[in-house]
Amino acid sequence: MKKTKFILIIIFILFLTGCSSNYDLNLDTDSIDEKLTINMSKEEYMENYDTLISNKSVFDDNSVFYDIDIIDNVDNYLVTYSHSYNHEDYFNSLNLNSCFNEIYHDIDSNQETINLVGFNCLQGDSLRVIVDSKYKIYNSNAHIVNGNKNIWDIDSNNKDNINISFVVDYNKTYFNKDLVLSVILIIVLICLVAILFKKKKKVRRKKV
Repeated sequence: MKKTKFILIIIFILFLTGCSSNYDLNLDTDSIDEKLTINMSKEEYMENYDTLISNKSVFDDNSVFYDIDIIDNVDNYLVTYSHSYNHEDYFNSLNLNSCFNEIYHDIDSNQETINLVGFNCLQGDSLRVIVDSKYKIYNSNAHIVNGNKNIWDIDSNNKDNINISFVVDYNKTYFNKDLVLSVILIIVLICLVAILFKKKKKVRRKKV
C-alpha cells in the first residue's frame, strides 16, 4: 500500500500537467544526490497543495524522507524535493523504476555505467534531466553537453524515444578546460591593461 501510494504521488508531482520540471542528479563516489524542481503557477500550486505537501511522508519502506523547499516568487512557485542516496538504494528507487521500463546499472573498476530505457511517465509540458559530477562523464547520449553537465530535454515530441545512458569514471576528476582558458585569458588581459597603464603614466611624466 505504501509503495502504491508513493508511486501515484511521485508521478503526479513530477509530471504535473501544465508545469515544467528539472530533475538533477549529482554523482559522487559514495552518493547520488537527487533533486527535483517543479516550476508551478500559483493556481497549480493551490490546486495541488495537499498532494505536494503529502510527499513529505515516507519515501519508501525504508522510511527515507524527501527534503522539501518551497519558494514563493509572487507569480509562480518553485517546489524542490531532494534526497541523497547511496548508489544501490538509488537504483531501487520507486520513482526511477516507475518511469523507465528497463534500468541497467553496473560498477566496474570505479567506472559506473547507467542506461535507462523506455521513459514512460511524462504528463506535463516538459522535463529537463541534468546529470553532473566532479568526475569525468563520457559515452553520453545527452542532447546537450555543457562542460561536464549532460542534459536531456523531454517533451511530448520525443518522450517515446528517450533513453538515457552515460558512464562516470571515478578515477578521473573532470578538468574544465574552458574555465582554465577563461581564467588565463582574464589574467593576460589584466596584465596587458596594467602594462598599458604604466606606459601611459611614463608618457605623461616625460611631457611634464
